[in-house]
Amino acid sequence: MIFVTIGSMFPFDRMIRYMDEWALTHPDVELRAQIGDGEYEPKHMPFDRKLAQRDFDRVMNDADFIVAHAGMGSVIQAAEFQKPIIILPRLRELGEHTTDHQIDTANWLRDRPGIRVVESQEALYSTVERWLSNPEGPTDALVRTAPPEFISRIRGFLVSNKR
Repeated sequence: MIFVTIGSMFPFDRMIRYMDEWALTHPDVELRAQIGDGEYEPKHMPFDRKLAQRDFDRVMNDADFIVAHAGMGSVIQAAEFQKPIIILPRLRELGEHTTDHQIDTANWLRDRPGIRVVESQEALYSTVERWLSNPEGPTDALVRTAPPEFISRIRGFLVSNKR
C-alpha cells in the first residue's frame, strides 16, 4: 500500500492530483491519501482530509512506502516507522507555500538512504513504479538512529572532552 500525505499545514493539490491520476491507470495498487484542506478531491484513490493520530500511525505502519511533501514532519514520521519516502517539494511560485524552504530541505535530504526526491510528475511516476516493480519493494528504508560513523564521532568528542 502507498500512503500519500501532504502534512498538516497547507494544501498540496498538485501532488494529490498527480497521485490520483496515477491511481486511475493503476487500479490494482492500493493507495490511501491524507489530503488536508485542499480543493482537489481524489476520484481514483481513497482519502481522508485528516486522520486521527492513531489512524495515521496505523496507515503509516501498513504502508510499503510513503509519498509526501518535503516537510520534516513527514520525513521524521517515515523514519519512525522505518518506511522509505518519496518527497515532492512544494513550490512558492505555484502558491503551495510561503517560501521555497522545501526545495532546500529536499536538496539536503537528496541521496540519503530511504529518501528519493522528485521534482516532476514524470519523476514521481517513474520512482513509484520502480519501487513497486521490485518484488522486495524499495531497496532501503529510513532508519531511526544516526549512522554509526556519526555516533562514533560524537562518542569520541564526548570522551575527549570528559577529561
